[in-house]
Amino acid sequence: MRRIFLVFFGILFALVSLEILLQTSSFVISVVNHVNNSKTLKFLRDKEQVTILCVGESTTFAQYPKQLVDYLNEHIKKDFVVIDCGVPGTNVENITARIDSQIKTYNPDIVISMMGANDATLQEKQIYKKYPFKTVELFMLIKRHIESLAAEKLYADEQNIDYSMMVDAYFNSGEKPVKLIKILEKNPKDIKALEGLISIYRTRKDYANVEKYADMFLTTHPYTNNMFVYFMLTDVYIQQKKYESAYNFILSIIMNDKITNEQKNEYFSKIVESYISFATTQQLVEYYNLLVNKKMQTAILNDLYKYLKKNNVEVSYYGYVNRYDKIRNIPNFETEEIKQSYLLFAQKVTDKDVIYICMGYPTVSIEKFRNFFRDTKLRDKIIFVSNEENFKKKLESLPYYDLFVDNFGGTFGHCTALGNKLIAETVGKKIVDMVD
Repeated sequence: MRRIFLVFFGILFALVSLEILLQTSSFVISVVNHVNNSKTLKFLRDKEQVTILCVGESTTFAQYPKQLVDYLNEHIKKDFVVIDCGVPGTNVENITARIDSQIKTYNPDIVISMMGANDATLQEKQIYKKYPFKTVELFMLIKRHIESLAAEKLYADEQNIDYSMMVDAYFNSGEKPVKLIKILEKNPKDIKALEGLISIYRTRKDYANVEKYADMFLTTHPYTNNMFVYFMLTDVYIQQKKYESAYNFILSIIMNDKITNEQKNEYFSKIVESYISFATTQQLVEYYNLLVNKKMQTAILNDLYKYLKKNNVEVSYYGYVNRYDKIRNIPNFETEEIKQSYLLFAQKVTDKDVIYICMGYPTVSIEKFRNFFRDTKLRDKIIFVSNEENFKKKLESLPYYDLFVDNFGGTFGHCTALGNKLIAETVGKKIVDMVD
């Protein structure tokens, strides 16, 4: 009996000792990280000029960095440089691949990221209909496989082409997209090459080439509904004030029975950005009335109605059952691909003794991003900035389109000047605390 007691006591003592050791180690690691961060911040405060690098997608490019400059001009005396390295349409893998060269080029003291929305929104679930007979299921499976093989033929023969990286490179360099043009010369039906050229030329405001390659897509793929191409073409019509062309093209989308309600909702939700950003109030009202008169099912109607009424525009409430009225599809950021890119990105930044600010999207919980670093040594090296509560509070008193110009993220979208100011103020306060 005494031997059993001694064995039990020994096990208990070992467990308690191990727990104390782990707790002490955790404390020491935490203190070391805190000291290292403090040293970094002291070095930052002693610098005469602070360089801030903003990376991300279209929610960064020409968005909040400008307002961040304005905020810092008002609140700090130190010299600073804000560099906008946002790239429209990019993804976290490409952002992570570029960060080494960007740090080498710009030698930043602080890196701010707001990234992952494009990766999250592109992950779609394939839902297939169930059939009562196995033979029919087999037939449909074969049919989908044949369709998949046919779709592959629409892309370039070289299957290892990284179109996304290629488009990013041309965006950053400003060079003529020769490789994409050559791919298209070889295969005029290459959808990815067409999308890439349309995206590049739209960003460069080369409207003639956008229309050229969009028309090429419509000619070579008359039965393929590509909402990206449809949006890009409509957008450049609106930017050029070709309102009649835009109206007629939107009408053709509405009347096209081959386009699903989900696809139309996606298209309508993007087009509102173009009208709010580039058109007159009268054109925006005509867009709203067109959707209402055709009884379109889309998530933008309620928010757009409130926005117009708030701006003293007389419009009628749509008044019919709208299946998208309460639906807000939230991007799924919590995937292994996004997590691994974030971990690698953070490692690259912190290894170079650069302060990393991981910033969340408007209305989205910062915990989705903080959880990537749970149980890692990186956790205490990162400063997290949330844009959840600040935007939710504003939305209690302001119409949605006072803060956003679209709803591509479900509960958020690309920001208006007011929305970008809110982001800049939130992250700006954190920077002021660090450098003063």
